[in-house]
Amino acid sequence: MTERGGIKVLGNGVAKAAVDQVDLELGIEVVRADAGDAFQAAAATATALLAILADRGIDSRHVRTAALRLGPKMTYREGEERLVGYAAGQNLLATLRGLSTLGPLLTDIATTGLDGVRIDSVSLSSSDPGQAAVSAREAAVADARARAEQYAALVGKTLGEVISVEEIGAERNPRPMREAKMMSAAAGDMPVGTGDEAVAASVLVRYEFG
Repeated sequence: MTERGGIKVLGNGVAKAAVDQVDLELGIEVVRADAGDAFQAAAATATALLAILADRGIDSRHVRTAALRLGPKMTYREGEERLVGYAAGQNLLATLRGLSTLGPLLTDIATTGLDGVRIDSVSLSSSDPGQAAVSAREAAVADARARAEQYAALVGKTLGEVISVEEIGAERNPRPMREAKMMSAAAGDMPVGTGDEAVAASVLVRYEFG
């Protein structure tokens, strides 16, 4: 928009970063009549699950327990709260570097017959979006200048020096914008859609009129 003595415009830019990292959230919940039995069964599942993650190349430094649980499992039946048994389990957060083993890893988790295990979420991202962020900022500044030059010409002015630059939404994380691509998988493995992650930048630039 125009202002006295100058013009202020918003520029936007987007750049792509290669997706090469997977964040997994896995859950374990085992229910038994006895609390000790539930705890031991959950521990056995967790041990087996950690072994699968290690076999598929996930470093132990990239696996952590987010929650550990043991307590009564209740249900409501005919208006009454009843004890079903005791539930034990935990949540595991794991980061996989690279995508080549993701399909086989998910298949292993799903088909090994682990008691009480579930896949809560699979999130794909770029491990190093920094260069894409630099390119996005460059594109945003170029977009702002092109807009400003057009507006200046429309009101019969020429564009002068930059007065100020403000990055918009700098406190937010880059937002993922996926393109559909399918990662090849062996027969029986879960196919996974991958794609580039788009990193966006927006800048508010004020120019003087020439």
